[in-house]
Amino acid sequence: MAQRSDRNRMGDRLSMEKRRRRKTQTVAQFLRRYFLITALGVLALLAAALCLFQLGLNAGWYTPANHAEIQAQELIGKIQVQDFFDPNQVPDGLDYILFSHEQWADSSLPPDNTLADYSYYSGSYTGMIGASAWLRTDLRAETVILLFRYAVRPASPAIAALIPDLQGVFVGFSALMILILLIGMTNRYGKKLVQALNALEESATQIAAGNLDFEIHDTALNEFNQALDSVETMRTALKDSLVQQWDMQNQREIQIAALAHDLKTPLAVIAGNVELLKEEALPETAAESLEVIARRLEQLSHYVYQLQQAASRQNQAEQPKLTAIDELIRRCTEEVEGLCRNKDLTLTVFCPPFSAWVHTETLRRALINLLDNAIRYCPYGKTVQLMGQITETHWIIKVSDEGPGFHAESLKHIGEPFYRYESARSSNGHAGLGLYTVSQAMQIEGGRMIPGNVPDGSGAQVILEFPRTTLAEETERADPGSGSFASP
Repeated sequence: MAQRSDRNRMGDRLSMEKRRRRKTQTVAQFLRRYFLITALGVLALLAAALCLFQLGLNAGWYTPANHAEIQAQELIGKIQVQDFFDPNQVPDGLDYILFSHEQWADSSLPPDNTLADYSYYSGSYTGMIGASAWLRTDLRAETVILLFRYAVRPASPAIAALIPDLQGVFVGFSALMILILLIGMTNRYGKKLVQALNALEESATQIAAGNLDFEIHDTALNEFNQALDSVETMRTALKDSLVQQWDMQNQREIQIAALAHDLKTPLAVIAGNVELLKEEALPETAAESLEVIARRLEQLSHYVYQLQQAASRQNQAEQPKLTAIDELIRRCTEEVEGLCRNKDLTLTVFCPPFSAWVHTETLRRALINLLDNAIRYCPYGKTVQLMGQITETHWIIKVSDEGPGFHAESLKHIGEPFYRYESARSSNGHAGLGLYTVSQAMQIEGGRMIPGNVPDGSGAQVILEFPRTTLAEETERADPGSGSFASP
């Protein structure tokens, strides 16, 4: 076992060393790399956009942003040469305002447009009003204002009519490509972070579920790998500890089984001799002593049986089946009727008829042990009570007696194998396996054993609590008092 644990630890150390030798990076390096690559990607997209823009200009697909200004300057020169203004000469992309004696005379803009105010243009021959630029030329009695904007426009008039603001479309498309790049890079690097977090979460989930035989995969980030190394160390330590416990448990079960087997032979010999002596005519005192020996021998045989049950794992292989709980309880009470008669006890049973999916033989042994324990501690002439009940969330079986009850100290250890409270050892001589057997049975059934005392302090009480989901589908909530019967 020690050699196997050493090999496991050595393998785990080699695995961690192998992970450390792999190329990894810190979280800070990871984030710097993300921002650097993203920034380079944005710059590359902008450079590609500028190249496409320049290529389009060279190919004549669209006009440069100052094309309207050049057209306005050419038209101003033509107006000055011919000394009159013809609105039909104004090309697409330009607007005009004609003032006569400083009053509005004509315009390609609506008359109420705020730009049709002569005060904007007095004192200068060029300027800007908002996003619009203007050029001015004076004739003899008229003033011509040409308005334009610096914008990239398609060279084709048909396309220009559909897309008047090509510059905005170009900027919007570039922004969309940058957004797609940011989403793609964030998704790519985010997956690496999620993978690292998932590795930690998966390891914690596996350990929480009790599965310690799994491989921890490394990540691309140093800090996460360090955390995973700590998890791996914890997993290995837990696994080694459990292996040692399992080996010790196996050895213990083997020793108990061997002890029980070795005890059966001398007990059988003693039992045979006792039966032979019973056939002889013995003095009254000797006969009484022989009867005491027979009872103690029966008790020892019962202890050996409990040892065998505690060491056996056959209970785990039993499959649950639909069982009439009230009938199972009735059969168990019939098995202990003889013990009740020996102490003049009344065994009272209250149980409604219902069925549940249980390990029948396992539950039967648990009930026999509970009843045997209650009968042993109950004083002569008193009552032992067994009750079955269905609640909103569970169904329960309750066994109580009118004995001394459980001591506060013993309640802390009930369910441990071979535990016996000191004051009970001398008076009853039990082996401390009865309630341990019940506790193990309840683990198999998916329920729990709740030891305690009767609320009024008149004796001990043990409750077996089962999940309601194990009840048969047709079972409804029943009155605990229905279907009751009593065994004197």
